[in-house]
Amino acid sequence: MKIYIQKITGMDIYYDNISKELVLNGKPLNSSIRFLKEMKDVIHDKEWFSTVKPDRKMYYMFRDIHEDADREAAEDNNLRYDITVIPPDMIGDEYVKTQGHCHPCVTGTDVTYPEMYQVLNGEAMFIFEKKEGKETKTYHIHGKEGDIVILPPGYSHVTVNPTDQILIVANWTESRFKSDYRPMLKTRGLAYYYIRKGNESAFISNINNKDASSLEEIRPIDPELIGLKKDEPMYALIKTPEKLAFLTKPQDYGTFFSKVLER
Repeated sequence: MKIYIQKITGMDIYYDNISKELVLNGKPLNSSIRFLKEMKDVIHDKEWFSTVKPDRKMYYMFRDIHEDADREAAEDNNLRYDITVIPPDMIGDEYVKTQGHCHPCVTGTDVTYPEMYQVLNGEAMFIFEKKEGKETKTYHIHGKEGDIVILPPGYSHVTVNPTDQILIVANWTESRFKSDYRPMLKTRGLAYYYIRKGNESAFISNINNKDASSLEEIRPIDPELIGLKKDEPMYALIKTPEKLAFLTKPQDYGTFFSKVLER
């Protein structure tokens, strides 16, 4: 089965679910695979983990995607466009999710790099949180096909596939930093897990998080906030890279990020 995502990306690209390849302009792209064994310290159901094969493939990551004509713009502006494919699955009682990570600070500041996502196929639950003193503030966003989500500076985050469809998400990010997975390992994930209880879905608290915590839902952003028209591909921003400067110089965009968290 092939999933065609040309219209939503603006590129000649599709995902082949048989070969597990992402194909751009007729050429398969290089990928990295996240295995279950790499996620053992961030899952809720530890007993379940001991009953399954640890080399189970959980999701596929395709990094630094661009048309040849856009290579220079991406490199000159330190930008990277990625696509992640998360097939439907369960991790014990949890819906399949990414391992989760946070980002380092921009050099010379105390502001971390943000990230921006677009749902290309399926539906996603984006969960992200920030620790403020002894309190953890957690937000979640239900993203459907075409929706765009910005994760502001200072937030650890996870992407969940809560459906029986293949979830394909794209992201724009600053190209040079390395994600930090260590904080997630200390508390076995975020402050909340997203699980299935019978026929219902629910958030449950992570007992390893000792802080007071709150959970709040917010909406995907209005595309006009980043200079896009409705249904315009997020990838198209590479043609006007100045509109992505909030990803590389977040210390200059405090007011912009406050709008991202509006209810």
